[in-house]
Amino acid sequence: MTAVAPAPRPPFLRGLPWSVVRLHRTALWLWIAFVAAGTGWLLRALWLSAGDERYDPACAPRCIDPEPFDAYIPLHLQGRVMAILPLAVAVFAGGALVGRELERGTAALAWVQSVTPTRWLATKLAVPALLLTGGTTGLTLLFRRVWSTGHPEDRPGWYENDIFLSTGPVLVAYVLLGLALGALAGLLMRRTLSGLGLAFFATLLVYVLLAMGRTHLWPATRWTGFEAARLPGDAERLEVGVITAAGESVQGPECNLDQPGEFDQCLADNGYTDVYAVGHPASHYWPLQLVETGIVLALAALACWAAFALLRRRTA
Repeated sequence: MTAVAPAPRPPFLRGLPWSVVRLHRTALWLWIAFVAAGTGWLLRALWLSAGDERYDPACAPRCIDPEPFDAYIPLHLQGRVMAILPLAVAVFAGGALVGRELERGTAALAWVQSVTPTRWLATKLAVPALLLTGGTTGLTLLFRRVWSTGHPEDRPGWYENDIFLSTGPVLVAYVLLGLALGALAGLLMRRTLSGLGLAFFATLLVYVLLAMGRTHLWPATRWTGFEAARLPGDAERLEVGVITAAGESVQGPECNLDQPGEFDQCLADNGYTDVYAVGHPASHYWPLQLVETGIVLALAALACWAAFALLRRRTA
């Protein structure tokens, strides 16, 4: 009786990529569980917020839920969890993905067989990058959908750090940066704990520095007059003050802005000629997103280049 040969596996289910998946299957299942839990959480928030819109304010208070669903309380929690995702990726890459392989010698064992060091590292980075990019992109799109369903005056501001990161492509860039810095840290330290520690603090440093300088990545808008005193609710205020007769911009008194006449009288009584405000309107969201995304991707590419250069130098 002739034995039937098994059907060949697809390319992504055999060879080095498949060995990477099998070796880190625990992390893979944790990532799948995280994406599934986040998706379920956001879908529930989207469904409840859509159900809350079915109430008719015309028949209040009989038709309105006395405690309507607030989709933006869970948004803050979900945004915080998604915002620290790059740090978790950096810890995984610096520890389990690269550092542990070098510490135990399994990487060197693979290099002396049929796998070159460059191919080993490229596969180690490509497989997680593909899975992380797909899952993070899906969560980001769904998070932005839930965030955009609410009224602009009720939902969290787009400029809040967790919301800004969780609603645009910059989060995907930070995840890839954490992966690249983790691989570089693992190659530098060659130990699990020291590799994950260095990866964590390196990613956190970039994270904090860019968050502090985010408002300077795009030129801010300056408003004057009554428009400056009555900025839209979705604008990020960076500076508010008054203009003196000498043309200097200083901090000034608060005036009653209910009526333009009262506003002008308040300025005249205090000896000021005008008010000003500096900030970012909602239209600056995408320029800030794209500029920061480009910076983070450039840093990720630089970290990848450094990791491959270090690997080639040590395995020449």
